[in-house]
Amino acid sequence: MNLAKNNRERHEKVENFFLINDSVTIATEVPVYLTKNDIKYFKNKGFDFDFENYRTPITGHIDILQIRNGLIYILDYKLEARKVNTVNLRLALASRTKLAVRDFKAAWFDDKRYYEFFPLHAVYMKN
Repeated sequence: MNLAKNNRERHEKVENFFLINDSVTIATEVPVYLTKNDIKYFKNKGFDFDFENYRTPITGHIDILQIRNGLIYILDYKLEARKVNTVNLRLALASRTKLAVRDFKAAWFDDKRYYEFFPLHAVYMKN
């Protein structure tokens, strides 16, 4: 059965399906942003991420937000997922919620692949 007429409609249908049927999904299309002050905060905490190549505020949205296994999962559908870097929006959500980056797990996917990682490992400089 075809639930959607096009890709845009399919995106919304999948998100609605998760919200209605998945007990760990708490939100979809969550707006997030990082300001210059947020970037300064993360740099002062030792995060090693190339913020200089971004204009601020860095804005975007998170497709699906879930709480499972004691972590907050951030899921995004991305065309050609293997080429995407999604770290900045995870930092933005941590900044807005005042939760630790270690409490988040990031995941992104396309129609062929699924990737997930702990954002803290990607942006925090090891001593």
